[in-house]
Formats: sequence, C-alpha cells, structure tokens
Amino acid sequence: MAIFKLTPDVIWNEQGKTNDNSLQRQLLLKPEKLTPVLTYLMGQEDERFPLSFLTEGMQNTMEIEGNEYEYSIIGRLYSPVMLAESFVGTTPGIGFTPFKLIFSERRFARDYIIFTPSGYQIRVTEDPMQRGTNWEYTFVLNATNASEFVPTSELVAGNLFSQAFAPVASYGSTGNESFAAAPGLVRGQITTIRKSFAWEGNAVERTMTMQVQTDKGTSNYWWDFEEYQHMIHFKLECEMLYWYGKDNRDDRGIITLKDKNGVAIPIGDGLLEQITNKDTYGILTTQKVKQVVRDALYGMSDASKKSITLFTGVGGCEEFDNAMKDDLAARTYIKLDAGKFVYGTGRNLELSGFFTTYQHIDGHTITIKRVNLFDDGPKALASAKHPITGLPLESYRMVFVDTSTYNGKPNLIMVNKKGRAMIRRVVAGINELPADFKGNDFRASDKDASSIHLLKASGVVLRRFNTSIDLQCNLS
Repeated sequence: MAIFKLTPDVIWNEQGKTNDNSLQRQLLLKPEKLTPVLTYLMGQEDERFPLSFLTEGMQNTMEIEGNEYEYSIIGRLYSPVMLAESFVGTTPGIGFTPFKLIFSERRFARDYIIFTPSGYQIRVTEDPMQRGTNWEYTFVLNATNASEFVPTSELVAGNLFSQAFAPVASYGSTGNESFAAAPGLVRGQITTIRKSFAWEGNAVERTMTMQVQTDKGTSNYWWDFEEYQHMIHFKLECEMLYWYGKDNRDDRGIITLKDKNGVAIPIGDGLLEQITNKDTYGILTTQKVKQVVRDALYGMSDASKKSITLFTGVGGCEEFDNAMKDDLAARTYIKLDAGKFVYGTGRNLELSGFFTTYQHIDGHTITIKRVNLFDDGPKALASAKHPITGLPLESYRMVFVDTSTYNGKPNLIMVNKKGRAMIRRVVAGINELPADFKGNDFRASDKDASSIHLLKASGVVLRRFNTSIDLQCNLS
C-alpha cells in the first residue's frame, strides 16, 4: 500500500489564509473515493480535554473581576519538623544523658515528648537556642534503664520528628508554651490566550468531494472542517495551559515577560505546578501505589464527596495494569473465577480484562483517566523515551488528583475572568462570512478578506493542593 507523503504546503497555507489557491492545492487530485467520509489517522479529537471537562464541562467554574485571585488556607495542627543537621556522636541518650539536635524550625516546646521516625520518645528539657536560621534543642531519652539509647540512624538530617504531649511532675511544675497553625494566603493569576485565523474570497461556501465530521455534524463544506480544526487547536492550547502553565511573577510580584508594547504578560500555574507532593518510580508496584495514595489522601478526611482521579498516558495505564496483575499473580491464595481475564475454550481463547480503578485499603476509590497530552502533546514529543517500550516518559506520568468536594465546593475548579471566559469575534471584510456570523451588511474593512479571533482568560485551581501527588517515571 502506498501512502503519499503530505508535504507542508499541502497541509498548511503558508500565508495563514484560506483562499481559492490554497483550496485548489489541497483538493486538486480527485481519484475514485473508497469512502465518502474523511479518515482520521489520529482518531477523533473531542476527548482530549479532561481538565476542561472536569471543570468547565461540569460547570465547576467561578468568575473574578481581575487577573489575580487569592484564597486562605491553613495547614495541619500537627506538622512534622525536619532535622537540619545529622547528630555527631555514637550513643545519644545513653545513661539518661542529655543530647542536642538542630532543627530547621522552632515548632517544639519545652517539656514535650517528641517522636523520632521509628517511635523513640525524647523529651525537650530546655527552651531552644537559635543557631543562625536553625534551632538547637536539648533532649533526654524517655527510657527505663541506663543502657538504652537512640540509634544514630534515627538522627540523620532530613528525618522528620513530631510533637506529642507534655508530661510534667505531679506538683510544682511551671507552664510551657503552645504553637498554633496560622492561616496563610495563596495568590494566583489567570492567563489570557488568543488564536486567530483568516480567509479570503468565498472560501466559506466552497465544498469538498468528501464528508467530514465536525462539531456541527457531518458536512462537505471546507470551512466547517477548517473552523472545527481551529477550535480543536484552541481547546488543546487551553488544555496545555491548564496542565503545564508556570507562574511568571517574581518574589515581588513583578512580571518581566512583556509584549511589544511593554505590557506585562501574566501566566498562571497549571495543575502540575500547583501540586506540592512530587515523587518518582521506576517499575510500578502495588506497594508504591498504596504509599503514594496514602500520602496524597492523608489530608482529605473532611471531604464530603471523596473522589480521586488518576490522570496518566497510555504508558501509565499499562504500568498500572501490570502492577495490579503482578500483585494478583504473587498472591497464590487468590483464585479468579473463569471469565475474569481469559474467555473461551480449547484453541479459541481470548485474553482480556484491564484494571482501570483501584480501591485503596483506606476506602478511597481511584479512577484512571487517560490524558492524550501525556502521549503526544508538546511535552511528550520532547520527552526522553522509556528504555523498554520506547514511549515518552511523559506517557508514564501519573497524577493523582483530589477531585473531591469540600464544604460544598469542588476542589478542582476553573476560574474565568468576568466577560472573558470565551470571546469569539469576527473582523469582517466584504467577502462572505460563516453562517453563524451573518445577519447584517456592515463591514469593518473593504478588503476581500476576513478573520476570526478567539480569546479566553482563565486557569484551573486546585484549592487543596496537598492532597494530590505528581508521580513521574525516572527509568533510564
């Protein structure tokens, strides 16, 4: 079978306008048609916008007046503190002797019992002393005999310690202090993006020898098909913004990216930048899934409608399915009834069945949703390749997103600028306009050419950003 190479001048009009010449080039040869309907080599494009669907499509939106938004947050009442410097010594706490540790924050109070990573209980004996940007604490081990001590492996920089309770003598004790979790403020900004396309003459009325499927149904009008392509492209560009956008304000709130008139170009964070929990994997296992899911869902106990969506590419779908099936194969005490994965009898067997959901032991159900951008979007095309499958590593990205409801409001929403959620306008010349723009004889130009302009000012917001996790494959 011969497949003719479609050169750039056949597909695209280098002048950026559709006219008689460009139509003639693209539809010049007219051999016998095997089918009257256009064959889409890459499949239909109408299911490539999962974030747009879960926010705007489900009417989970809100409007703001300006370009910036903010909302208040508060963290956990009990927060672990990272050890800033490793302990230098051999047997800390042996013989009930005090020892010192350096922490990055002043979050522990005198008299309190502190838990080490493995559960050793050490007590703060004095108020901490500041050492540069860190804090030095003095501890004693809560022990029953003088031979007990804390292993130095517990006291390595980066380990987390947490505060429990403050035991004191039964009489004569003095008061200590408490720490409260103060609210913080999250500030973000939305992005304004545009797309324009133009045509000359009566291109909107020209027909083709084939039928195409558009958002308006089946049509043989070239313009219906071209406008459909432009709209799909614009929606894809919006979807890319919602995933990969990166805030461009500096610490002072200044934006250095400017247009040719010196006006700032604000870009807001996409979903991936908003997720604070990051992790990596090589070959996925069910144990890894359990770990990352538990880490991500730890803070969603107050959700009124719990929902977790796992966004991933085709590589991630396969990796997830393999992990689930490997776990089943390893659990030899589990017997699957016939018809679960293998169908048929004798020489006519069919292997089927794929895992698309996961029920965590904590009761949360994770639903998998494929993101086409992870497979063939700009980031995926530039991504390193998976050493086994050759797929882009981006295709193996797994983004566990908390799509629950809190206080009656969805966690994942779209924010639109008032009056600019979607603008579609035509700059009309004397030539023919598409049917949905017709209705008057007024024109903006005497040129035999017109153009359509799309503009959208929006962004997606993950209100509770610490209950999601971005898991990336780092296999090389």
